[in-house]
Amino acid sequence: MKKELVFILLLLLISIPAVRSLFIPGGFTSHDLTHHVIRQVDMNRLLSEGQFPPRWSGELNNGFGYPVFLFNYPLPALIGELYHTLGFNFVYSVKAVFFSSMILSVLGMYLFLNSYLGSRLAAFLGACFYLYAPHRFLNVYVAASVGSALGEAILPFVFWAMVEIKQGARYGWLLLGSMFLALMILSHNITTLIFSLPIISFGVILIWQSKNRLELVKKYCLMFLLGFGLSAWFWLPALGEKQYIRFDQIYNQFYQRQFPSLGQLIRSPWGFGLSHPQNPEPGDLSYEIGIIHFLIILFLVPAIFLFKKIRLTGLFTIFFFLLSIFLILKISQPLWAAIPLLYTVQFPLRFSALSVFMASVAAALLIKHLPSSKIIFVCLLILVIYANRNHWRINLPYDPGEQYYLSLKTTTASLDEHLPKWGRAMDKPALSKIEFAEGGGEVKMLEEKSAKVVAQVEATTSSKLRL
Repeated sequence: MKKELVFILLLLLISIPAVRSLFIPGGFTSHDLTHHVIRQVDMNRLLSEGQFPPRWSGELNNGFGYPVFLFNYPLPALIGELYHTLGFNFVYSVKAVFFSSMILSVLGMYLFLNSYLGSRLAAFLGACFYLYAPHRFLNVYVAASVGSALGEAILPFVFWAMVEIKQGARYGWLLLGSMFLALMILSHNITTLIFSLPIISFGVILIWQSKNRLELVKKYCLMFLLGFGLSAWFWLPALGEKQYIRFDQIYNQFYQRQFPSLGQLIRSPWGFGLSHPQNPEPGDLSYEIGIIHFLIILFLVPAIFLFKKIRLTGLFTIFFFLLSIFLILKISQPLWAAIPLLYTVQFPLRFSALSVFMASVAAALLIKHLPSSKIIFVCLLILVIYANRNHWRINLPYDPGEQYYLSLKTTTASLDEHLPKWGRAMDKPALSKIEFAEGGGEVKMLEEKSAKVVAQVEATTSSKLRL
């Protein structure tokens, strides 16, 4: 237990460079931080109005309303609300969720790999590979994608629970595993989609390795059913209502312009701009997965032939790493066109989350079985941290003040994709929730909430009201 605590404390210590930029006062320039702060403000408003589950915002879209949490992952803002309740302002609440995601990811990966491989040293390195990857810093400091960051933080806990269930842990682990799965779905539905096949495949491996296969099949099926059931209040209405919004119209061809080249995945300059992989512009974001992460997979290929014990897990790791690379590249475009579900991922580069996860498992597998593992451990640890030395930083501080975010009433979606097919983003603020379209009189608002409006109307003539 003391050794375990020492390793965890060392992990927290080694995570400091990765999170230190989050302690710079105020916000920072990024793709989506402003959107998420607005959502945080709105989550606070909806919960204070008694709306749970939060779905419809009457204030966004310039007061005409927007289904922000009907289709957008609610957990980051719910956790942010906990920080806001503790006294954090809205910007710091969102930054605290980013901080939590970084720390949780490294702890979760360590717990999963240590449980699965039985090696603290291997688990430690795998956790560091999972934290120190360009993709992870892109999520936090460039894109400011709080959903992706949190979803990838919870992901290792799902794998950890599956290992513990396989090893005969109590039924409490089954419930815990279903809770982790539900939390991941609520954190980021796209991350859940990307990792659905790897999670199922890993379950098949664990079942194959088990002596009580039928019992384990039952446990995993129950875990998945409970996980999806616990999160059904979010994904079920979203799935049912998706047909009425213009998401499909906007994104069904969007991915075609977002395929980077293999060279860009191996090496591309670090930037804070947008994504134009086929027509690069100065300052664009980086598409790099990480040279060290690529090399680890290359080293694992001969290792699976040398060490029989890691062959099955090694093949699983290599297969999904290569699959993720394939899905990022333009060569996979026919598959994207053939599988309608894929376009909802929007950016092929999002599959780099799978690349990083598998490379992290590969690093742990190698340290577990290679001779002179301690020397290799030190070398790889130094290399993976050094390779990311320019990535754990923000672009520019940005602090317009709390009132600025309170005044913003956008849709918080870059392309307003969750508006009805017949709707549009409103440029001018709504004058009132209820107003006279024809005729005249007096409207007295008695109660005005996002999901409920009560008014007393006195018309002086035959009139039409506009809601």
